[in-house]
Amino acid sequence: MLERTFGVKKHGAEYKERVGAYGIGFRADGKIPVIQTHLLTGEIGCFLLGGGLDDGEGHRECLVRECLEEAGLRVNPTELVCKGDYYHFVEALRWDCHNIGYFYLMEIGGFVARPTEPDHTLVWLTPREAVERLYFPHQAWAVEQACRLCGIPCPPAQL
Repeated sequence: MLERTFGVKKHGAEYKERVGAYGIGFRADGKIPVIQTHLLTGEIGCFLLGGGLDDGEGHRECLVRECLEEAGLRVNPTELVCKGDYYHFVEALRWDCHNIGYFYLMEIGGFVARPTEPDHTLVWLTPREAVERLYFPHQAWAVEQACRLCGIPCPPAQL
């Protein structure tokens, strides 16, 4: 499995760790589902579908649950593509964060529920658009890896 770390771990910093599972699926037109939402700063950010694991929850269960909550989509996680982590400081909360993401290819089914996450809008982006617009560098890198694995052209992100 491919692994890559982004950001720099600061010596002596106490990090809040967040482990999550995220999905990359391709619609017939080659676009991938992405969630657009407001950041704590008020800006708009784009993120892969998925999120943090609940207690006792596996990666695939998390991804299925998060896709229903965020977009109302039924998905089937298939193959683990890569693991990426990102050390960063969340200015609005004033704490250091260590995001650890497990990124899966997923088959996309239909819409089966109304999304329950407020302020989350599903948008479909080309891989290039996703790489350019995703807020976290480890998520942009994961899209590149999924494209490479599936033989889909995708320009590298400027990470």
